[in-house]
Amino acid sequence: MKTPQDSALYIPLWMLMLVAGVFALAALTLLGISLATRTADRPQPTATAQLVIVAPPVASPTVPNATPSPTLTAEPTATLPPPPSAGDIRIGDFVQITGTGTVGFLNLRAEPSLKAAVNYLAIEREVLQVQAGPVEADGITWWYLVDPATNTRFGWGAQNYLQVVQGP
Repeated sequence: MKTPQDSALYIPLWMLMLVAGVFALAALTLLGISLATRTADRPQPTATAQLVIVAPPVASPTVPNATPSPTLTAEPTATLPPPPSAGDIRIGDFVQITGTGTVGFLNLRAEPSLKAAVNYLAIEREVLQVQAGPVEADGITWWYLVDPATNTRFGWGAQNYLQVVQGP
């Protein structure tokens, strides 16, 4: 009499369970990775703009001495601080950013021009080294400045915001 083990297609039960276990483990691993990296259900930060409209006070016909609403005036244009005295800055000098006021930084530009792209924002009191200049453009004297600690911070800065200091 022939038994099932004599058949060429016979696969032992323990082998079937082993293969099924390996596939189940692989499926669970992929499911875990999928759930861990899924972002669709996580809250995403969104920007919310709020528009606040303030209406000017309306004079009431019952109030004889209503205060007139203020009139808008043009804001004064920013003026540059006076430049350091001529000859104070030289190539190789270290200069500190100063006089930026409430802005707190100086645009270091790709070219000595107000229209040139900004390479770096040098913050108030930051010390940089003068590498080239001076160049006169747009009514400003420009100096090419480089951060002595890194070569990624550089650009042309207006002399009016520079003060010669000792090295860093």
